[in-house]
Amino acid sequence: MTDTIINPNINIPPQPPVLPVEETPTQAPMGQSPLISKAKGMFSAGFNKFYTNKKIFWPVSIAVGFLVLVVLLGLIFGNRNGSQTVSKTPTPSPIAQGTPESSASGDILSETQIKLNDLKKQVNSLDVRASRLKPPVLDFDIKF
Repeated sequence: MTDTIINPNINIPPQPPVLPVEETPTQAPMGQSPLISKAKGMFSAGFNKFYTNKKIFWPVSIAVGFLVLVVLLGLIFGNRNGSQTVSKTPTPSPIAQGTPESSASGDILSETQIKLNDLKKQVNSLDVRASRLKPPVLDFDIKF
């Protein structure tokens, strides 16, 4: 890297001021209207301005490219027929449940009480803690 040293003894001639350049309307190529050529000029100027800002240009370009890729893959490998095939599964047959009938004795409440008492005896006799099960006796006296 070279350092430039400015010598105050050297006179630099002043530069003329830069004047804005007026855009002259370009003639449209044959077969195009001036509106189309003006739109092309505006588009190219906008694109050049967008392209100069790289921090925005690359993420936007990658996102648009990814979107176009997804759309193209969807068109290529997507479902080609518009109708969906619906497979009909056989409906299960309904389960027939019997309705309670009157007993021969006619006293449903007493029969139900007897059944409930039997269930209560079974629940009370159930050994929840499994106290009758004993773990095996381990002999820790091991000799080699």
